[in-house]
Amino acid sequence: MRIKISLILVALVTYWGYWLVHDERKHTQAVAYNEQGNNLSELKRYDEAIENYQQAILIRENFAEPYNNLANALRQAGQLKDSIPYYKEAIRFKKNYADAYINLGIARSEQGNFKEAIEKYQVALSLNPNFFRVHNSLAILLSQQGDIAGAISHYHQAINLYPDFAKAHNNLGSTLAGQGKFKDSIVHFEKAISIDSTYTDAQKNLELARSLLK
Repeated sequence: MRIKISLILVALVTYWGYWLVHDERKHTQAVAYNEQGNNLSELKRYDEAIENYQQAILIRENFAEPYNNLANALRQAGQLKDSIPYYKEAIRFKKNYADAYINLGIARSEQGNFKEAIEKYQVALSLNPNFFRVHNSLAILLSQQGDIAGAISHYHQAINLYPDFAKAHNNLGSTLAGQGKFKDSIVHFEKAISIDSTYTDAQKNLELARSLLK
């Protein structure tokens, strides 16, 4: 009886070891396809990148990153509608995937679904509040939806995280000017120009704000 039990245990351990090796090999292959897809995406060879991401997913179905990257490639290739389900799959397999929430927010914003875009940006920031660009993107949408206080708050958070963020300074200045706070807006327009002396929009906004302050 002991011999039989020992043989069964040996068989189980052997099978478990084989499964671990096989699983690791699959993961390595999937990672390689995903990385190749990233390289091709950087070269803007999106059709080839898409094929590599699809191979990564075929090899390892629950690998979240290729879903997100595939969605990005589809969106860059002009297939915005087709990208949405893959962002959702990335999030399904990795609940705390902040980048996927951000990218889904961008896609929804491009579709004109601003309410959902705002929700996705907010989830991403709840996972990682240090995305200064997301604070800026969220502020833009909040401002468009009439939440001026929320927009101003997120512009400030973007600037606090990255003081040399010229676009956020310009956007904040524009929002403040829209509230009649021209003196405060001028400070941010001037800051934007000091960061980027070629920032034409900020220069025009500064001239306008100064003229309205008189």
